[in-house]
Amino acid sequence: MGRLFLTPAALVLASAQLAWAQDAAPQHPAFREAGRQVSPQQVEQKLAMLERMLNHSPLAARIANGQSEEARQHFGRARDLVHHARRVNGEGDTRAADTLLNEAIAAVSKAQQLVPDPGVQQAAERARYAQLEDSVAALRRTAQIALPNAQPARKAESEQALRAAEALVEQAVAEAKADKYIEANRTLNRALMMLLNDASQRLAGQTIVYDHRFASRREEFDFELERHRSLERLVPLALLEFRPSPEARALVDRHVGQARELRERGEAQFARDPTAALHDLAEATEILRRALQAAGLAVPQSMSTQ
Repeated sequence: MGRLFLTPAALVLASAQLAWAQDAAPQHPAFREAGRQVSPQQVEQKLAMLERMLNHSPLAARIANGQSEEARQHFGRARDLVHHARRVNGEGDTRAADTLLNEAIAAVSKAQQLVPDPGVQQAAERARYAQLEDSVAALRRTAQIALPNAQPARKAESEQALRAAEALVEQAVAEAKADKYIEANRTLNRALMMLLNDASQRLAGQTIVYDHRFASRREEFDFELERHRSLERLVPLALLEFRPSPEARALVDRHVGQARELRERGEAQFARDPTAALHDLAEATEILRRALQAAGLAVPQSMSTQ
């Protein structure tokens, strides 16, 4: 087994999780006495770690040289908290110092989210590219298999969608070769949405459109219900195409079951509370999106015709 190396940023995030766990504890005085015991050594370690992060780290350099005023404000607050923590720790109040340091860690984490490490971001975009590439390839294969049996009009539309998607894939490949993964992922997202629209049309006879104006809540609910069912029909296709592991399949089944319960609840309560019904249906559709992702099909959160 390889060694695990933690960067200062990773240490801050780990400490932030500890801080959250401590601060989320019940606020009963007896619990605070029993559950918030902190040693002077722990406080000193946090102080040293935060002072390195705030003054001698790549994150500090990115914030100092970057354009995010909000990140600088979070960093400045973290410095003030660390300064205060060192003072109260010197007075012997380790628990108060630890609480202040946990707040500083949270502030650093907020700043870090505003100025992500380019290397980490690039790695995440590359991973996203590989996932999207697999999803697009799977949907292209599925569309090609379905073409011979399609009706003439539907066949012409599918062929057009495939040609457009193929052109976008070629563009994305060129962008990825130039290390422009953010642009490549946007391009693959467009190809994916085209192919999802095509798959939805084959299965349901309708195009997925997300941006829409509705004359009534009933019309909006019916539209969202069809969008939900379009994704629901894609689940067996994704399972067949990607053949997920038993664990992933169990997760898919659990998501599908949760989505069905929410959809049925929304249908049942629409007459008395359309707003709550639409909320349940939207949540059910989001859960179906997660089911498809668990199966191996990356589905954008917003889908519309291009």
